[in-house]
Amino acid sequence: MKKLILLLFIPLTMLSQDEKAESRILVDSFIEAYNSDDYKSIFKLFSPETKTILPINELTDFLKNLNSNAGKISANEFIREENNISIYKLTFENWVSEYRFSINDNKKIGDVFYFDTFKEEILAGLAINSLSNNDKIMSKNQTKLIFEKSKYFPNNTEISLAFINGDNVNYYGIKRKNDSIVYINNNQHIFEIGSITKVFTANLLAKAAIDNKIKLADYINDYLNIKLNNDNRISFKSLANHTSGLPRMPTNFEIEKLDSADIVKVRHILIPYKDALASSEDVQNTKLSAKRRADSIFSEIITNNVKFESFLSFSSDTEVGNEFGEIEFTIFDGFAPEFRDFSFNNEIGSIDIVETVFGYHIIEILAKAEKKKLVNLRNLDDNPYKYYDNDDLEDYLINFLEIDKNAIGDSSYSNLGFGILGYTISEIYEMSYEDLVKQVIFSKYKMQNTFLNAEQADIRLVNGLNKDGRETANWDLSAMVSAGGILSNVEDLVKYGVAHFDESNIELNLLKEKTIKVNEQIDVGLGWHIINSEKSENKWHWHNGGTGGYTSSMALDIKNKIGLVILSNVSAFNPFQGNIDQLCFELMMTFKDKNDKLYYE
Repeated sequence: MKKLILLLFIPLTMLSQDEKAESRILVDSFIEAYNSDDYKSIFKLFSPETKTILPINELTDFLKNLNSNAGKISANEFIREENNISIYKLTFENWVSEYRFSINDNKKIGDVFYFDTFKEEILAGLAINSLSNNDKIMSKNQTKLIFEKSKYFPNNTEISLAFINGDNVNYYGIKRKNDSIVYINNNQHIFEIGSITKVFTANLLAKAAIDNKIKLADYINDYLNIKLNNDNRISFKSLANHTSGLPRMPTNFEIEKLDSADIVKVRHILIPYKDALASSEDVQNTKLSAKRRADSIFSEIITNNVKFESFLSFSSDTEVGNEFGEIEFTIFDGFAPEFRDFSFNNEIGSIDIVETVFGYHIIEILAKAEKKKLVNLRNLDDNPYKYYDNDDLEDYLINFLEIDKNAIGDSSYSNLGFGILGYTISEIYEMSYEDLVKQVIFSKYKMQNTFLNAEQADIRLVNGLNKDGRETANWDLSAMVSAGGILSNVEDLVKYGVAHFDESNIELNLLKEKTIKVNEQIDVGLGWHIINSEKSENKWHWHNGGTGGYTSSMALDIKNKIGLVILSNVSAFNPFQGNIDQLCFELMMTFKDKNDKLYYE
């Protein structure tokens, strides 16, 4: 599977069941060329940027391997359009795949192009609505909306909401438990907020402008100690309103970065169960019976001093481990996160039962060594940005930076732009981004539950869920932290949102100002997207965010002093992730003034 670009944020989430003509043309062209082994023709379907990321030799190797294992494509089915990404079900001779690709303005395959195992979406239409409104915090219509938008999410989904109406703030939280949607008090629970972070980064820019450290029209080149590739010049303002002509992500993000890495040696016994990933057809254990067998083996080893190797015959792992059940690997070698984390986070001699998608593992840590193997430090699927550091970002700026001259002045969303913006402001103030945002914003607005590190969030941190509803790692954004690295709760975001209603706050006033018109409905400020009403002068300042385990959405109506904050542990890659934005917009439409009249009719 080749994933080109992981999205931190998807601007103006769109979910459509209508197939685009250009999508159909690209799919038909891809299938015809693939089935004819004509990989050069597939390469011609790519945009120039995608060709750079996935050169013809790498594409050919990938497609040959796909052809060898999966066979030819016999059928295809359009599934949906989601966030300008086309999703199809491709039936190969030996595999059924979910095929996703994006399309650029020239109707070429853009920065998303990957295949994954297709899973039929089980719509949770039978979810039980156990939400109540005994304390009259929410209207019946509002609780119905929340249920309808959340019933398709997996078990253990949490959604935390804050309703701002003038001086009145109400909190409401839900969780899905065993197919029931229930109310919980979670306004202090902490989530990754994803790209809402960009508003905070824009706030730092506004602070720098007001402090006369910079002017918005200035070029960042004049404030850096490095020379940008090809003498490209980039203004602060263009970074903050996505008009710089930069791509969404740096082109060296996928380039191999060879370095040394720690290594661990373990031995394990795998007890699978029926329907566990990669379990053979002859496995009859239920999940419960597999757990009992693993517990029994573990007990014999720990309590009765029976040798580990005595139970190796019970293990179903005959491919990864050697005849002694031993495995030696680095943190980047693609092992299940639970297996990997236990092995690297515990001491030599530790032994325990660890559950993964493959079943139950009895793992014993045998040895550890430092810096023993060269690896690609970006190959960590569940935490993809962790090893893209400031050295890599500087390398990009010096050696790889390219500006699409034709796109300068047009709004084109760029995580990279905000990564560069945060990096530059930190250089100007000679402070880390974390220290700067704490000092300038978190302290000022008494946001004591807002962090840039998941470990600081203690037990209030809600575990993120991947697209399949399993717990997933938190993202460490490293050099891209200013594009999406903040964690917070709705209480703190309310404090920050309400501060925007204060017309004497010159920093936040600067953020709210329109800098560019995208279309009749949308303008862009600094950080904020501004959604204009078609029928009145009402405007919403809005931003959303998405990471591997979380989705967020936040809207403010400055004129009427109302707003909504939604944080969730719904993955940005969940097929119904767009429901969070839809819920935000539809709940905003339910706000009433003190005379019980709707603000928006």
